[in-house]
Amino acid sequence: MRYQKYSLVIMLQCLVLALGVSVVSHVAMAQDVIKASSSDIPEGLKGNDQCTYCHDDDDIHPPLVSQHATANCTACHGGGADHVVSRNNIAGKPDAAACLTCHQEDAKRMNWTFADHHKAGLECSACHGMHEPKSIKRLDLALWRADKNTALCATCHQDVLVRFNMRSHHPVKEGAMSCTSCHDQHGGTQTSLTSKTAECTQCHQAVRGPHMFEHAPVTDDCSTCHNPHGTPNRKMLTLVEPMLCLQCHSVAGNRHGETGGNTNSQRVSATVLRNCSSCHNAPHGSSIDQHLRF
Repeated sequence: MRYQKYSLVIMLQCLVLALGVSVVSHVAMAQDVIKASSSDIPEGLKGNDQCTYCHDDDDIHPPLVSQHATANCTACHGGGADHVVSRNNIAGKPDAAACLTCHQEDAKRMNWTFADHHKAGLECSACHGMHEPKSIKRLDLALWRADKNTALCATCHQDVLVRFNMRSHHPVKEGAMSCTSCHDQHGGTQTSLTSKTAECTQCHQAVRGPHMFEHAPVTDDCSTCHNPHGTPNRKMLTLVEPMLCLQCHSVAGNRHGETGGNTNSQRVSATVLRNCSSCHNAPHGSSIDQHLRF
């Protein structure tokens, strides 16, 4: 037993030694590469030409084909000037703060500080390609008609992608609209001056108020009754009727066919088990009936 323990200790020591040798060899190789690429840059090269002299065809730094092609590399990569002099100083990768030095006046990105993506710890490079357009590693076949923005969103928001495959959903995977049609990827719900209902009624104008008799959930938030990404129920309802309505409303016995008097003799009528909207067919609001029947 003692011999087995000693053998195990010796094996672990050998493994640690082997890993140490491997790390040292990789460091030595990296130093050789640095020395090999630290030759003086030809005279006359200035600005980005100094950077592309080494990085033009490198896989990590592909040729600039984006709107940043005319920008100075050192404007995004901190420490770039020192990197030109000494290859041992690695130029920093641009973060959101570096991007906002130019894009802070952009109305689409002015609320990045309050954005949900920013609160989640994401940087601009998570969605945007700096040197070339962002490549999508995995494109779900269900989104082959969707635009690139939606496909990019789906790489992280897999739970939402599943809902687009349900029976009732917004036509995102069909290509009729995009995630950014409703969502501000550079902002958050706190930065919008409009309510969720106002955003929905920009397209669903048939249910837009004001009405004489308003349905409270409609004025507050459409998602109280609807899941905008998709549900197995008709019209993207979160629950089927009448269970959806019964979450807030009780059944009035004098209006739904129930008997009065002794509570023991009351019964649940067939009316209660029907779709509420069969009678209250103006659930978004009415101008003539307080019970939203028409």
